[in-house]
Amino acid sequence: MKKLILIIVLVIIGYMLYNYFFAPAREEAIEIGEDVVAETYAARQVEAKEMLRKAYQAQESFHSQFGHYTYKFDSLGIEPEGTFYELKIKIAKITNFEIRAEGNIDNDGYLDIWVITENGKPYNLVNDIEKN
Repeated sequence: MKKLILIIVLVIIGYMLYNYFFAPAREEAIEIGEDVVAETYAARQVEAKEMLRKAYQAQESFHSQFGHYTYKFDSLGIEPEGTFYELKIKIAKITNFEIRAEGNIDNDGYLDIWVITENGKPYNLVNDIEKN
């Protein structure tokens, strides 16, 4: 019986020592892992902003030549599909346009949506990162 009590005490002491020395390091590793994931998704959002800036420049060039904006990507000379995002022209009129970059950057069922208009400033309409 004394051996059983001794084994139980040693297991409890071992568990306490493990939690004291190793559990904080594990929690820190989890926090670091979450930061890396968030940075990865933020880096993917750079693609959306770059695609929108190119589309903006192409729309402005088209507008200066023809006096209106266009719905056609082939008229702009740009590809609407990237690695994580796809461009969609929602509005194209004489004086204004709206282009969206939509993508599911973390495979969770929510879209990350960026928008650019004739003002040339991309903004995040729906942030997929915050949906996690």
